Amino acid sequence: MERMIPIDIEPKSVFKFFEEISRIPRETGNEKAISDWLVEFAKERNLYYVQDKKLNVLIRKEGTPGYEDHPGVIFQSHMDMVCEKTPESTHDFTKDPIQIVVEGDIITAKDTTLGGDDGIGMALTLALLDSHDIAHPPIEGLFTVDEELGLTGAEEFDATQLKGDYLINIDSDDDGVFVVGSAGGPTITAEIPVEHKAPSAGYKAYRAAVEKLKGGHSGEDIHRQRGNADKLLFRFLDALERCGEYELASVNGGTACNAIPRDAEAIIMLPAELEPEFKELAAKYDAIYKEEYKISDADVKVSFESVDADIDKVFTKETKDHVIDVGVFCENGIQRMSLELEGVVESSNNLGIVVTEEDKVLFSFCTRSFLESVYSTMVTNIDRLARSAGGRSYKEYDCLEWPYQSESHLRDLFVTNYEKLFDRPAKAIALHTGLECGMIGKNMGRKVDMISLGPECKDLHKPGEWLSISSTERYWKLFIEVLKNL
Repeated sequence: MERMIPIDIEPKSVFKFFEEISRIPRETGNEKAISDWLVEFAKERNLYYVQDKKLNVLIRKEGTPGYEDHPGVIFQSHMDMVCEKTPESTHDFTKDPIQIVVEGDIITAKDTTLGGDDGIGMALTLALLDSHDIAHPPIEGLFTVDEELGLTGAEEFDATQLKGDYLINIDSDDDGVFVVGSAGGPTITAEIPVEHKAPSAGYKAYRAAVEKLKGGHSGEDIHRQRGNADKLLFRFLDALERCGEYELASVNGGTACNAIPRDAEAIIMLPAELEPEFKELAAKYDAIYKEEYKISDADVKVSFESVDADIDKVFTKETKDHVIDVGVFCENGIQRMSLELEGVVESSNNLGIVVTEEDKVLFSFCTRSFLESVYSTMVTNIDRLARSAGGRSYKEYDCLEWPYQSESHLRDLFVTNYEKLFDRPAKAIALHTGLECGMIGKNMGRKVDMISLGPECKDLHKPGEWLSISSTERYWKLFIEVLKNL
């Protein structure tokens, strides 16, 4: 099979596995193929393995001579990836391999997400399990499913069977930054019931849209203050209503709760004589958003255009008001900055998805905070807003917070060795994103020293996601050195 990554790129073993992983479909909810592949990997090497009903996989490797009785190390990563592509892409994530592109020090994918989150974590772990010349204590490779949509793989995995005293989560993406705490919070959906009526006679159909924002990860990128296409669309719809009466047929935006929406659109109907005013207002808001987001989203576009669509029903006015109210009034973005950790977002909320179904409109939120009391309040606020619109809310997924660790032998070892090996600074932080450490640590039922780290991998959850080759090589060398000293 033709290689996509040149064979001379170091570390060869890591990128060999990364390429193999990239050929296997692994969208969240479609992880059986990659899970079975991991089982075959273990069988071929006569390694102990467990594949549970959820399709999580645990692989064990004994310590090398002289390290057999050292405290064990758990390397943990997740199998699934966020699958997004450009509008013109014909890529089918259920069967097509990711088309890897190598440009200098960067690995990316053609027209899709790369899956470096968390394929590189898997590849690093597999290379360690496959190695024959690296000194190490007993190793456990834990590969979980469904991380990107609720951490349900980690939640349902029987973590009491883990033997290691150290847990290394390879799911962070800043070179030289080591995470020792993370935010938690559930994914919440607000369901607003829809009542329909026939469109008014003589009304034409139009598409109102906010598009071409950068998007990004709702935890790692929330501090970048990027525009949320869903929220900006509802602001525009509110402005249109103040300009003239129209009828709303549907509103849709975003693709994942944990991704900042890049595009959103509504189909509306109005009398043709209002078209010039609405187009003028669209041009006005296009200029407004370009000014407000000239640093973070310079390419944002607001459009309003007629469409050739056979619309046979629209929302009643009460339903339209309820839907726009929820979209306008819901909390979104940074809610509080941490008073304990300088420059760290403590709490945030992301309106990730809005979708119109036959009899309801769904608003899905990803709440995050280091404090259970704060994300619980966000959940309560969403519920109250939903009920005020005649609807309800419910929890989709949960993510436990991982309290900041002020003392950690594992952290000190990684920071010290990183600075010694590469003569560059390193730091330990708490991260405003959901990691599986909190869930796994709680389910283990005993104290374990944990850290989250990983090579440079950016623009996650969207086409253009990229991975640094040189950073990956640094982390491979770092793992070897740390394992030797544990």
